[in-house]
Amino acid sequence: MKKQPFIDLVICGPDMSGTSTQVEDTIEFFQDLGGKVRDMRGTEDSALFHTNKFSLHNKNELSLYNFMNNNSVKPFTKLDVIYQISKLNNGFYGEQKLLASMIRNYVTTYINPNSADVWIFEEPTHRSAGQDCRIVENNRSKFDSETDQIAIAMAHQTYRISEFLRFRKPLREAGKIIIRSRSEESGCYQIFEKSLIESGIIKTEYLNLPGHKIAFANPPTHLFIVCGPEDWTVKQYLKLKKERSKGRVVDDLENNAPYQVLVNKRYATEWIKTFYQKGCEMHGTKIPKIDRFNIYDSKEIIKQQMAKKLTEIVENQA
Repeated sequence: MKKQPFIDLVICGPDMSGTSTQVEDTIEFFQDLGGKVRDMRGTEDSALFHTNKFSLHNKNELSLYNFMNNNSVKPFTKLDVIYQISKLNNGFYGEQKLLASMIRNYVTTYINPNSADVWIFEEPTHRSAGQDCRIVENNRSKFDSETDQIAIAMAHQTYRISEFLRFRKPLREAGKIIIRSRSEESGCYQIFEKSLIESGIIKTEYLNLPGHKIAFANPPTHLFIVCGPEDWTVKQYLKLKKERSKGRVVDDLENNAPYQVLVNKRYATEWIKTFYQKGCEMHGTKIPKIDRFNIYDSKEIIKQQMAKKLTEIVENQA
Protein backbone atom coordinates (compact mmCIF):
# COMPACT_ATOMS: atom_id res chain seq x y z
CA MET A 1 0.00 0.00 0.00
CA LYS A 2 1.10 3.56 -0.72
CA LYS A 3 2.37 5.44 2.35
CA GLN A 4 -0.01 8.16 3.51
CA PRO A 5 -0.72 10.42 6.49
CA PHE A 6 -1.69 8.29 9.47
CA ILE A 7 -5.25 7.09 10.01
CA ASP A 8 -6.33 6.33 13.56
CA LEU A 9 -9.78 4.77 13.35
CA VAL A 10 -11.81 3.63 16.35
CA ILE A 11 -14.72 1.19 16.03
CA CYS A 12 -17.00 1.46 19.04
CA GLY A 13 -20.48 1.28 20.51
CA PRO A 14 -22.33 -0.19 23.49
CA ASP A 15 -21.76 -3.81 24.45
CA MET A 16 -23.31 -6.29 22.01
CA SER A 17 -22.71 -3.87 19.10
CA GLY A 18 -20.37 -6.34 17.36
CA THR A 19 -17.02 -4.53 17.44
CA SER A 20 -15.02 -7.77 17.20
CA THR A 21 -16.82 -8.77 14.00
CA GLN A 22 -16.40 -5.27 12.56
CA VAL A 23 -12.67 -5.26 13.33
CA GLU A 24 -12.32 -8.62 11.55
CA ASP A 25 -14.16 -7.16 8.55
CA THR A 26 -11.79 -4.17 8.58
CA ILE A 27 -8.77 -6.50 8.60
CA GLU A 28 -10.21 -8.26 5.55
CA PHE A 29 -10.81 -4.88 3.85
CA PHE A 30 -7.17 -3.83 4.10
CA GLN A 31 -5.86 -7.28 3.21
CA ASP A 32 -7.97 -7.17 0.05
CA LEU A 33 -6.28 -3.85 -0.79
CA GLY A 34 -2.94 -5.63 -0.56
CA GLY A 35 -1.98 -4.13 2.78
CA LYS A 36 0.14 -5.93 5.34
CA VAL A 37 -1.90 -6.16 8.55
CA ARG A 38 -0.63 -7.07 12.02
CA ASP A 39 -2.92 -7.75 14.95
CA MET A 40 -1.73 -6.47 18.35
CA ARG A 41 -4.82 -7.65 20.21
CA GLY A 42 -4.13 -10.08 23.02
CA THR A 43 -1.62 -10.38 25.85
CA GLU A 44 1.97 -9.18 26.09
CA ASP A 45 2.93 -12.50 24.47
CA SER A 46 0.85 -11.47 21.44
CA ALA A 47 2.79 -8.19 21.19
CA LEU A 48 6.19 -9.83 21.67
CA PHE A 49 5.49 -12.15 18.74
CA HIS A 50 5.63 -9.10 16.43
CA THR A 51 9.14 -8.08 17.54
CA ASN A 52 12.15 -8.26 15.24
CA LYS A 53 13.44 -11.15 17.33
CA PHE A 54 10.76 -13.36 15.75
CA SER A 55 10.86 -11.88 12.22
CA LEU A 56 11.55 -15.29 10.70
CA HIS A 57 8.22 -16.53 12.07
CA ASN A 58 6.01 -13.42 12.07
CA LYS A 59 6.77 -11.96 8.65
CA ASN A 60 3.79 -13.66 6.97
CA GLU A 61 1.49 -13.91 9.99
CA LEU A 62 -1.37 -11.68 11.12
CA SER A 63 -0.92 -12.62 14.78
CA LEU A 64 0.48 -15.09 17.29
CA TYR A 65 -2.91 -16.82 17.25
CA ASN A 66 -2.70 -17.33 13.49
CA PHE A 67 0.87 -18.59 13.79
CA MET A 68 -0.10 -21.16 16.42
CA ASN A 69 -2.98 -22.36 14.23
CA ASN A 70 -0.90 -22.53 11.06
CA ASN A 71 -0.71 -26.24 10.19
CA SER A 72 2.29 -25.67 7.94
CA VAL A 73 4.43 -24.69 10.95
CA LYS A 74 6.08 -27.59 12.75
CA PRO A 75 4.92 -28.20 16.36
CA PHE A 76 8.50 -27.95 17.66
CA THR A 77 8.88 -24.51 16.04
CA LYS A 78 5.69 -23.32 17.72
CA LEU A 79 6.87 -24.59 21.12
CA ASP A 80 10.24 -22.91 20.70
CA VAL A 81 8.65 -19.55 19.82
CA ILE A 82 6.34 -19.74 22.85
CA TYR A 83 9.31 -20.63 25.06
CA GLN A 84 11.38 -17.72 23.78
CA ILE A 85 8.45 -15.31 24.23
CA SER A 86 7.95 -16.57 27.79
CA LYS A 87 11.61 -15.96 28.57
CA LEU A 88 11.20 -12.32 27.52
CA ASN A 89 7.87 -11.79 29.25
CA ASN A 90 8.62 -13.58 32.51
CA GLY A 91 12.34 -13.06 32.97
CA PHE A 92 13.11 -16.78 33.23
CA TYR A 93 16.37 -17.76 34.85
CA GLY A 94 17.04 -14.30 36.20
CA GLU A 95 16.95 -12.58 32.81
CA GLN A 96 15.51 -9.09 32.55
CA LYS A 97 11.85 -8.89 31.53
CA LEU A 98 11.61 -7.15 28.18
CA LEU A 99 8.19 -6.00 27.00
CA ALA A 100 7.50 -5.11 23.37
CA SER A 101 7.60 -1.58 21.94
CA MET A 102 8.20 0.33 18.74
CA ILE A 103 10.87 2.42 20.42
CA ARG A 104 14.48 1.25 20.42
CA ASN A 105 15.70 1.20 24.03
CA TYR A 106 17.26 -1.22 26.50
CA VAL A 107 14.07 -1.90 28.47
CA THR A 108 11.90 -3.20 25.62
CA THR A 109 12.10 -5.58 22.65
CA TYR A 110 11.78 -3.75 19.33
CA ILE A 111 8.91 -3.97 16.84
CA ASN A 112 9.52 -2.25 13.52
CA PRO A 113 6.53 0.05 12.79
CA ASN A 114 7.27 -0.37 9.09
CA SER A 115 6.78 -4.15 9.22
CA ALA A 116 3.08 -3.59 8.44
CA ASP A 117 0.79 -1.02 6.85
CA VAL A 118 -2.13 -1.54 9.25
CA TRP A 119 -2.02 -2.27 12.99
CA ILE A 120 -4.94 -3.58 15.04
CA PHE A 121 -5.50 -2.75 18.74
CA GLU A 122 -8.25 -3.21 21.33
CA GLU A 123 -9.50 -1.69 24.57
CA PRO A 124 -9.34 -2.80 27.27
CA THR A 125 -6.08 -4.50 26.46
CA HIS A 126 -5.25 -8.00 27.67
CA ARG A 127 -1.94 -6.61 28.93
CA SER A 128 -0.96 -3.89 31.38
CA ALA A 129 -3.82 -2.36 33.39
CA GLY A 130 -6.26 -3.39 30.68
CA GLN A 131 -6.09 -6.96 31.90
CA ASP A 132 -7.11 -5.74 35.34
CA CYS A 133 -10.09 -3.96 33.76
CA ARG A 134 -11.26 -7.12 32.00
CA ILE A 135 -10.75 -9.55 34.86
CA VAL A 136 -11.34 -7.58 38.06
CA GLU A 137 -12.98 -4.21 37.42
CA ASN A 138 -15.60 -5.47 34.97
CA ASN A 139 -16.39 -8.43 37.24
CA ARG A 140 -16.38 -7.00 40.75
CA SER A 141 -19.38 -9.16 41.70
CA LYS A 142 -17.19 -12.25 41.29
CA PHE A 143 -14.94 -10.84 44.03
CA ASP A 144 -17.73 -9.90 46.47
CA SER A 145 -17.39 -6.25 45.53
CA GLU A 146 -19.27 -3.57 43.60
CA THR A 147 -18.55 -1.85 40.29
CA ASP A 148 -16.46 1.30 40.77
CA GLN A 149 -16.37 3.41 37.62
CA ILE A 150 -13.65 5.69 39.04
CA ALA A 151 -11.39 2.68 39.51
CA ILE A 152 -12.19 1.58 35.95
CA ALA A 153 -11.37 5.04 34.58
CA MET A 154 -8.08 5.04 36.49
CA ALA A 155 -7.12 1.63 35.07
CA HIS A 156 -8.06 2.67 31.53
CA GLN A 157 -5.96 5.83 31.66
CA THR A 158 -2.96 3.84 32.90
CA TYR A 159 -2.78 1.43 29.97
CA ARG A 160 -3.50 4.26 27.53
CA ILE A 161 -0.18 5.79 28.53
CA SER A 162 1.62 2.50 27.91
CA GLU A 163 -0.11 1.76 24.60
CA PHE A 164 0.49 5.27 23.27
CA LEU A 165 4.15 5.54 24.22
CA ARG A 166 5.00 1.99 23.15
CA PHE A 167 2.91 1.71 19.99
CA ARG A 168 0.50 4.42 18.83
CA LYS A 169 2.92 7.36 18.94
CA PRO A 170 5.58 5.75 16.73
CA LEU A 171 2.89 4.38 14.39
CA ARG A 172 1.33 7.81 13.94
CA GLU A 173 4.76 9.30 13.32
CA ALA A 174 5.42 6.59 10.71
CA GLY A 175 2.16 7.39 8.86
CA LYS A 176 0.53 4.03 9.52
CA ILE A 177 -3.10 2.98 9.71
CA ILE A 178 -4.28 2.19 13.24
CA ILE A 179 -7.56 0.38 13.84
CA ARG A 180 -8.80 0.23 17.42
CA SER A 181 -11.73 -1.47 19.08
CA ARG A 182 -12.87 1.31 21.42
CA SER A 183 -10.72 4.09 22.87
CA GLU A 184 -10.98 7.07 25.21
CA GLU A 185 -14.54 7.55 23.92
CA SER A 186 -15.42 4.73 26.34
CA GLY A 187 -15.56 7.50 28.93
CA CYS A 188 -19.27 7.34 28.14
CA TYR A 189 -19.22 4.14 30.24
CA GLN A 190 -17.57 5.85 33.22
CA ILE A 191 -18.68 9.50 33.39
CA PHE A 192 -20.92 10.22 36.39
CA GLU A 193 -24.69 10.19 35.98
CA LYS A 194 -26.83 10.58 39.11
CA SER A 195 -29.21 7.66 38.73
CA LEU A 196 -27.20 5.07 36.77
CA ILE A 197 -23.47 5.75 37.21
CA GLU A 198 -23.30 6.96 40.80
CA SER A 199 -19.76 5.62 41.15
CA GLY A 200 -18.74 7.48 38.01
CA ILE A 201 -16.00 10.05 37.54
CA ILE A 202 -16.70 13.74 36.89
CA LYS A 203 -15.94 14.70 33.27
CA THR A 204 -13.32 17.33 34.15
CA GLU A 205 -11.51 14.87 36.42
CA TYR A 206 -11.59 12.23 33.68
CA LEU A 207 -10.11 14.61 31.13
CA ASN A 208 -7.34 15.69 33.49
CA LEU A 209 -6.01 12.21 34.25
CA PRO A 210 -2.51 11.79 32.73
CA GLY A 211 -3.50 9.03 30.32
CA HIS A 212 -6.52 10.94 29.10
CA LYS A 213 -4.48 14.09 28.56
CA ILE A 214 -2.34 12.01 26.21
CA ALA A 215 -5.44 10.50 24.60
CA PHE A 216 -7.16 13.79 23.79
CA ALA A 217 -3.90 15.43 22.76
CA ASN A 218 -3.64 12.59 20.20
CA PRO A 219 -7.25 11.69 19.35
CA PRO A 220 -8.50 9.31 16.68
CA THR A 221 -9.00 10.68 13.19
CA HIS A 222 -12.28 8.80 12.81
CA LEU A 223 -14.95 7.12 14.94
CA PHE A 224 -17.21 4.37 13.59
CA ILE A 225 -20.06 4.07 16.10
CA VAL A 226 -22.47 1.13 15.92
CA CYS A 227 -25.43 1.89 18.18
CA GLY A 228 -29.16 1.61 18.73
CA PRO A 229 -31.64 4.50 18.45
CA GLU A 230 -31.46 7.36 20.93
CA ASP A 231 -34.63 6.09 22.64
CA TRP A 232 -33.40 2.49 22.94
CA THR A 233 -35.15 0.63 25.78
CA VAL A 234 -34.07 -1.89 28.39
CA LYS A 235 -36.37 -4.45 26.80
CA GLN A 236 -34.71 -3.97 23.42
CA TYR A 237 -31.21 -4.28 24.89
CA LEU A 238 -32.12 -7.47 26.77
CA LYS A 239 -33.54 -9.00 23.61
CA LEU A 240 -30.37 -8.16 21.67
CA LYS A 241 -28.19 -9.43 24.52
CA LYS A 242 -30.05 -12.75 24.51
CA GLU A 243 -29.51 -13.12 20.76
CA ARG A 244 -25.81 -12.19 20.77
CA SER A 245 -24.38 -13.48 24.05
CA LYS A 246 -24.85 -17.22 23.52
CA GLY A 247 -21.71 -19.04 24.63
CA ARG A 248 -20.16 -15.80 25.84
CA VAL A 249 -19.11 -14.99 29.42
CA VAL A 250 -21.07 -11.84 30.27
CA ASP A 251 -19.53 -9.36 32.72
CA ASP A 252 -21.19 -7.10 35.31
CA LEU A 253 -21.41 -4.13 32.94
CA GLU A 254 -23.08 -6.17 30.20
CA ASN A 255 -25.59 -7.53 32.72
CA ASN A 256 -26.67 -4.01 33.74
CA ALA A 257 -29.32 -3.25 31.13
CA PRO A 258 -30.33 0.29 32.27
CA TYR A 259 -26.65 1.24 32.29
CA GLN A 260 -26.14 -0.09 28.76
CA VAL A 261 -29.14 1.92 27.56
CA LEU A 262 -27.57 5.09 28.97
CA VAL A 263 -24.23 4.25 27.32
CA ASN A 264 -26.02 3.73 24.01
CA LYS A 265 -27.77 7.10 24.34
CA ARG A 266 -24.41 8.79 24.78
CA TYR A 267 -23.07 7.03 21.69
CA ALA A 268 -26.19 7.81 19.65
CA THR A 269 -26.39 11.54 20.41
CA GLU A 270 -24.26 14.68 20.39
CA TRP A 271 -22.95 13.67 23.85
CA ILE A 272 -19.93 11.94 22.32
CA LYS A 273 -19.11 14.88 20.02
CA THR A 274 -19.38 17.34 22.91
CA PHE A 275 -17.16 15.04 24.98
CA TYR A 276 -14.43 15.14 22.33
CA GLN A 277 -14.83 18.88 21.84
CA LYS A 278 -14.20 19.48 25.53
CA GLY A 279 -11.26 17.07 25.66
CA CYS A 280 -9.62 18.17 22.42
CA GLU A 281 -9.96 21.91 23.01
CA MET A 282 -7.76 21.47 26.08
CA HIS A 283 -4.91 20.51 23.73
CA GLY A 284 -5.76 22.36 20.51
CA THR A 285 -6.46 19.11 18.66
CA LYS A 286 -9.12 18.19 16.12
CA ILE A 287 -12.11 16.06 17.07
CA PRO A 288 -12.55 12.82 15.08
CA LYS A 289 -14.92 12.51 12.14
CA ILE A 290 -17.92 10.53 13.40
CA ASP A 291 -19.93 8.01 11.35
CA ARG A 292 -22.78 5.98 12.84
CA PHE A 293 -24.17 2.58 11.86
CA ASN A 294 -27.41 0.87 12.88
CA ILE A 295 -26.91 -1.88 15.48
CA TYR A 296 -29.89 -3.77 13.98
CA ASP A 297 -28.52 -3.94 10.46
CA SER A 298 -27.14 -7.32 9.43
CA LYS A 299 -23.42 -8.03 9.72
CA GLU A 300 -23.16 -7.97 5.93
CA ILE A 301 -24.87 -4.59 5.58
CA ILE A 302 -22.66 -3.02 8.26
CA LYS A 303 -19.62 -4.59 6.59
CA GLN A 304 -20.58 -3.04 3.25
CA GLN A 305 -21.33 0.35 4.78
CA MET A 306 -18.03 0.42 6.66
CA ALA A 307 -16.12 -0.69 3.56
CA LYS A 308 -17.61 2.26 1.65
CA LYS A 309 -16.55 4.69 4.38
CA LEU A 310 -13.09 3.10 4.65
CA THR A 311 -12.61 3.50 0.90
CA GLU A 312 -13.46 7.22 1.20
CA ILE A 313 -11.08 7.64 4.14
CA VAL A 314 -8.16 5.92 2.41
CA GLU A 315 -8.71 7.87 -0.82
CA ASN A 316 -8.97 11.20 1.04
CA GLN A 317 -5.79 10.54 3.00
CA ALA A 318 -3.73 9.45 -0.03
